[in-house]
Amino acid sequence: MDGGSNEIGKRVAAKATGVAFAITYLWAVACGADGLTALTRAVIAAVATLLLGFLLCQPVVDVVLDAFARDEAKRRAEQQKEDEK
Repeated sequence: MDGGSNEIGKRVAAKATGVAFAITYLWAVACGADGLTALTRAVIAAVATLLLGFLLCQPVVDVVLDAFARDEAKRRAEQQKEDEK
């Protein structure tokens, strides 16, 4: 796809990274882990999520945008047929 889908994939990966960091840190603190231990676990979870996000988000975004484009083309074709009648 084009650069737009690449940008969407990066944004989704970044948001997922932030969520993974926050959830992991808060969970570790709630379970009684030391602050540095919780921070280390949260950073590891964030890095893993970022790497997986860059690998997995791009294909998912491409599939969703392709489906939107296909549905839009189908809708326009149906609309054109109705306008011709």
